[in-house]
Amino acid sequence: MNRYEKEKIKRFNEYTLEDYHSSLIIEDIVKVNLVEKTDGSFTQIGIRPLINEDIFINPSFSEYLPGAGRMVAVGEIDFLIKNILDKKEIEKIEFKEDIKEFPKYVFDFNNPMILLSTKFYVEIFTKLMNRIDYEEKHPRLDRRYKIISVPERVIGNRIIIIPKYSVLWKKKLFYNEFTDKKEKLSVEIGTPKPEGKVDVTIKSLNKIEYIDKKEIKILEIVEESFDDGKTKY
Repeated sequence: MNRYEKEKIKRFNEYTLEDYHSSLIIEDIVKVNLVEKTDGSFTQIGIRPLINEDIFINPSFSEYLPGAGRMVAVGEIDFLIKNILDKKEIEKIEFKEDIKEFPKYVFDFNNPMILLSTKFYVEIFTKLMNRIDYEEKHPRLDRRYKIISVPERVIGNRIIIIPKYSVLWKKKLFYNEFTDKKEKLSVEIGTPKPEGKVDVTIKSLNKIEYIDKKEIKILEIVEESFDDGKTKY
């Protein structure tokens, strides 16, 4: 790895961290505490791609690996959703009404987040357009409740209502020699491989310390079909 240019590795670190932080939304959803030590029960969320080593050698190659940091940030959301859906004690409600009526379940909570399947994103934002504003990072319902879209492949036919302090999350900090800071993401350059390749490991270490199962509600949207084949919610 000595033949790799240190400045190019530095820029790779900086670009990857920037990509991660621009996509990082777990801290908008749950309470995250940053720690410097783990106890063996943390979960690694990351990627380990095999890339062309010219990214660290050839001046004409950009040091940016598109989406590398974003994949880890998205993986953290996937991890949260999986843990919530696996908790049998969390209340699940079959929702058979017009989907525009779902906000009535939000009012029972103290300033919750709304995790919304992308399957319903367009319909909800169309039917409730007069109640949604876009003045902040995330759209808000009734100028209070943040709406965060989650891919359908992760959350399915569901809307999750979750107050921020119902989940306590720990995230490990890593010292990064190139930024000279403690970062939430680890970026490691591996050993060179044959045919001009090198593997890199980009990861975060996370632990869900606590989930208040009584403070989270899952709406499972029931689909009903018309005779003409169209679907309503």
